[in-house]
Amino acid sequence: MQRILIAEDDPVLSMIYEITLTEAGFDVLLCRDGLEAFEALDTFYPDLVITDFTMPRMSGGELVSAVRKALPGAATLMASAIDPRLIKDGQHADARLEKPITPGRLLQTVRALEDRHAA
Repeated sequence: MQRILIAEDDPVLSMIYEITLTEAGFDVLLCRDGLEAFEALDTFYPDLVITDFTMPRMSGGELVSAVRKALPGAATLMASAIDPRLIKDGQHADARLEKPITPGRLLQTVRALEDRHAA
């Protein structure tokens, strides 16, 4: 797992995610919302998509569904404070992190997804 696409509308969180993952050796692309991330799938081909749930233009749940159709081998991580019971069927990610998220928890979850997808 080398390429990570991040869909997060909070610029501070985006920066934290980018610094944490770039310093860990990942190739990271930041997107401001789900639609921008969806449009980047055709050119970036991520191994992992990290997304917030509540975003303008396209929700994280909608993005997870779109990623599954466009890139079936890509892993998904929902990083959100939304109650998981409010997420519709088919929009659940492979893993979930509840906000607030520390860099250590983020990297630990990404590494766990990396191990699971390598097996």
